Amino acid sequence: MSTALLTDARWALLDQTLPMLVAGELITDGETSDITSSRDKRVVGRFAVPDEAMVDRAVAAAREAAPEWAGLTGFERGKYLLKIADIMENHAADFEFLDAVDIGKPVTAVRYSDMPVSLSALAYFAGRAQDLGGRSVDVGDPMVSHRSRLEPYGVVLEVLPWNGPLWTGVQRMAAILAAGNVAIMKPSELASASFSYLASLVADVLPPGVLTVINGRGSRVGAQLVKHPDVAMVSLTGGIETGVRVLQDTASQVKRVSLELGGKNPNIVLDDADLDTAVMWSTMGAFSNSGQVCVCGSRILVQRGIYDEFSARLVAEAESREVGDPLLESTAMGPVVGEDHYGKIWGYIDNAISSGEGELLAGGERYSDDLRSAGWFVPPTVFGNVAPRCTIAREEIFGPVVTLTPVDSLDEALEIANDTKYGLASGIFTTSVDSAEKAARELQAGQVYINQWFAPGGLQAPSQGYKTSGVGGVGMEKYLQTKNIFTRTSAPSGS
Repeated sequence: MSTALLTDARWALLDQTLPMLVAGELITDGETSDITSSRDKRVVGRFAVPDEAMVDRAVAAAREAAPEWAGLTGFERGKYLLKIADIMENHAADFEFLDAVDIGKPVTAVRYSDMPVSLSALAYFAGRAQDLGGRSVDVGDPMVSHRSRLEPYGVVLEVLPWNGPLWTGVQRMAAILAAGNVAIMKPSELASASFSYLASLVADVLPPGVLTVINGRGSRVGAQLVKHPDVAMVSLTGGIETGVRVLQDTASQVKRVSLELGGKNPNIVLDDADLDTAVMWSTMGAFSNSGQVCVCGSRILVQRGIYDEFSARLVAEAESREVGDPLLESTAMGPVVGEDHYGKIWGYIDNAISSGEGELLAGGERYSDDLRSAGWFVPPTVFGNVAPRCTIAREEIFGPVVTLTPVDSLDEALEIANDTKYGLASGIFTTSVDSAEKAARELQAGQVYINQWFAPGGLQAPSQGYKTSGVGGVGMEKYLQTKNIFTRTSAPSGS
């Protein structure tokens, strides 16, 4: 590590136990858990973990705070969100540092993606808080009027993913609070640093109990929260296995649940595509955040006429990608989140190589240099000529591993694209309007990208996965329930 990085004053952020936020208090007493940096496998800090009594106290405080918070006007709730935005913006460099050290996300990725998305979410939902009107319909009787109201659930538990804890957490928190609910935020035990730090910054901003931030393992703390009878709704972003457990744990209470789950997302590249555009976006879609993105384009279906050229150019991009210390400004791709996930990714790579699941075109070898061998770094890895039924083309690896499959036509590409249990995202690169529209209609996924991968508009146009990729509502509306009110304006005739 360079001297400049060793002496960075921001290391002091990790000198003390990162707190929980419970009932308006920052709590560091009791049990703690280590923060292990993915960049060098060192224990760099710790965060507070609750016992069962503390979890119960947190839920009780949230429940007590819920009526008063719901009774505020949308304008008043929005003002709180804008205060949080100001605080976050003033500490932007701290958030960059913490996510780089904790989960290996490059500082530039946090600066130019995660922070702007977080700040935009706070501003957007501050406005939406003032626009929660229902609607009115004609019910067929001139003496009966109808109106609907959107009302909060009360206590909402949000279980955060480890691959983007800051922006997903802030986005969900802002929507929950804007809707008039109180929020219990449960970061992953693999990625607690940035959101715990946020809790320490805003503890005095919100009324006690309105925001709770509580850490710990999902199997213990998360399960207790999910099953708690005073938690009215559970929202989770994570894997299918975790989503299934949430459904099982909430079934007996018939609790409201919203799940954003995994994806194995197809990216179709046709002969008539602009190759510069297709290669640039496909590289970004495959390797951003070390492939740890639920909507990443991890299986690319390329028409044969351009297969060789596209493959060569994608491989060149993969091999030239700057993989290194996430604290360095020059780094494009950092390590993956932790040891277990690192082992899982290499399990897929090693199995694909040993069983001949396609031709290894790039990556696939463990780093041996001092810097990257000290952390959980996986090189951008490309397999070519992968049959659609191969394991690496069907299972969500959630790492910097992409498969290339040649196809003869758009129809064949669509058939392969839809032959999956997932349905989160999809995309196509083509200069044909007809092909683009056909793909948009027929791809079985909640998002379709045309001549791009990733897109703005996630706040304004939230997406829900098809098939096993999603359950429940999306956006701010999923945190609201509808009440229909019918008013008779005169007594019925003959009474």
